[in-house]
Amino acid sequence: MEFKDRDKFSDFEEYWRANKSRLMLDAPQHLKTERINSGKFNTAGDWLLAPLPLVVMILFMQTGWIANELLNLVVAIAIGVVLYVLGEMAKPYVTGKRSVTDIDRDIKEYFRREWEAGGAS
Repeated sequence: MEFKDRDKFSDFEEYWRANKSRLMLDAPQHLKTERINSGKFNTAGDWLLAPLPLVVMILFMQTGWIANELLNLVVAIAIGVVLYVLGEMAKPYVTGKRSVTDIDRDIKEYFRREWEAGGAS
């Protein structure tokens, strides 16, 4: 990357950081709608993944593998957190929805192209 390109890149990054919230509101409608829908429970996969950590936590605590109740609770919470994170990672594959991070990356790329074309406000 040339020096001039790096300056343009850092200028856009500075502009993005300063105006991110406004730009997210000004994003193209299809990207805003996709971002909103990615957090909704509108597929069977959403309804399967959401309660999974809680169900596994309850089942683990009921088995009584660990005699100490406090340690049992801590381990169950750790299992729940791990399953939640794994569920969020698997969500795009299970539900067919893109992750919010991917959508935000597309919004940023849209505004980067606008910036390079000189149309950024």
